[in-house]
Amino acid sequence: IQTDIDDAIAKYSEASARFAEAEKNKQQANAVIKEIENSISKDQQDLKMAMETSMKAQVARAAEVAEKSMLDMNSGAAEQLEAYILEQAVSRGVAELTMMPANKKADYLDSVISQL
Repeated sequence: IQTDIDDAIAKYSEASARFAEAEKNKQQANAVIKEIENSISKDQQDLKMAMETSMKAQVARAAEVAEKSMLDMNSGAAEQLEAYILEQAVSRGVAELTMMPANKKADYLDSVISQL
């Protein structure tokens, strides 16, 4: 009977040691899991910040391009308007000169020549 008791005590001691080892391993595993979760959280925050920065830069570039396009279009429109005004002035001037009586044409040409 003593042998059985001694064997039971030895098995209990061995089981207690294994249990303590398992608890230690569990704590280590939990610590590693926590580190991984923290790392993932940090990586997610870094990714979010990088994406926001990238998005802001893209929006800024798009706004800059839109502003330049707008200026170019305004410049082009001003040039087109100026060309149209000049064309109309010349067309109307020619039309007016062709309809002008001969005596007024001569007076007008003399006036223009004297200004040169």
